[in-house]
Amino acid sequence: MADSGGELEPFELERFFAKWEFEAEHLLCCSDCEPVTMASLIQNADEECLKLWNDLALGYTMSNGSDELRREVASSLYENLKEDELNIVVPEEGIYLSMLALLKKKDHVVVTYPGYQSLYAVAKSLGCVVHYWKPRIDGASGRCAFFVEDVVSIVEANPVKVLVVNFPHNPTGKTLTRAQHADLVSACERKGCHLFSDEMYRLLEYDEGSRLASAVDCYDKAVVLCGVSKSLSCPGLRIGWIASKDKGFLARLAELKDYTTICPSGPSEILALMAVRQRDRIVSKNLETIKANISALKEFCAEHAGKVAWDPPQAGSIAFPRLLTGEPVEAFCEGLARERSTLLLPASVYGCEEFTKDGRFRFGLGRENISEGLRRLGEFLQI
Repeated sequence: MADSGGELEPFELERFFAKWEFEAEHLLCCSDCEPVTMASLIQNADEECLKLWNDLALGYTMSNGSDELRREVASSLYENLKEDELNIVVPEEGIYLSMLALLKKKDHVVVTYPGYQSLYAVAKSLGCVVHYWKPRIDGASGRCAFFVEDVVSIVEANPVKVLVVNFPHNPTGKTLTRAQHADLVSACERKGCHLFSDEMYRLLEYDEGSRLASAVDCYDKAVVLCGVSKSLSCPGLRIGWIASKDKGFLARLAELKDYTTICPSGPSEILALMAVRQRDRIVSKNLETIKANISALKEFCAEHAGKVAWDPPQAGSIAFPRLLTGEPVEAFCEGLARERSTLLLPASVYGCEEFTKDGRFRFGLGRENISEGLRRLGEFLQI
């Protein structure tokens, strides 16, 4: 299925959160992990970071990001990346500017779907033809999975300019095997298209041995989005990065950025540097929380069998269970927010009819102390 044309549409997920996120007492649908505190980052910072922090003058910063942060990201998170192949951005800005740099009207784009809306909405607003790579839902188990042969057939049958993927995937919690990822990269190589890889949930694999190689380490026309918001528990810093070996693309990205943030926040860059250097500590704690919450949610679904159904995530901080009551999932989630001050995210915000009809809702696995929210959810299911 393809879609094209139109103005930039309202961001349904963000409008939903704008309405409910700071009203509900218990958030069961956050995509990030438990945020770290300033005190924790600074207490565990090394001498270089502390000096940078204490000596910081609140002036303008380098437009593509500080040398220290780009150097640390390139050397510690990637196999074969140079610091000048990175631009420090706000993550959402990175998506927007990358699509502007890569696409023009009538270009064909393929995107994992359902997904974070800007990954396809910007392309649609530019008048691109957007094809959706959807996971299949197994009729017997109700579980979903992405099949690489589905996207390969789309890429081979169309003049695709950019393939947009997001693994670990938001909102399903699914990912690919290394062999599947290699097949996906090979399809891009044969077509000669760019591969835009949203890797915001990378490092949150439950088994480190299953971690996919970053697309930028295995394909010269890859464009990678990552940052400190999810796996490193620092969404409030608004720091991410775009990585690519495509010099022409990076030059155009830099030109476009002059119309948005121009340069990163100096304090945020130093705190992000601390977080990247403390990644082992932060990620380890987050994975402990995620695994404990997976067990709790699986048990909850078993206790409420017939009303909710479990669909195990494979990586990341998100699960995508199913509501089985027959009630429209959006009405259920809004009722839960109003009556129990507890928030779940309905699949309807993604605009994907199949998963909305399937009763899917997003459950966040990365936050601590979810027991009270689950208790209230259980009460609401009994009404």
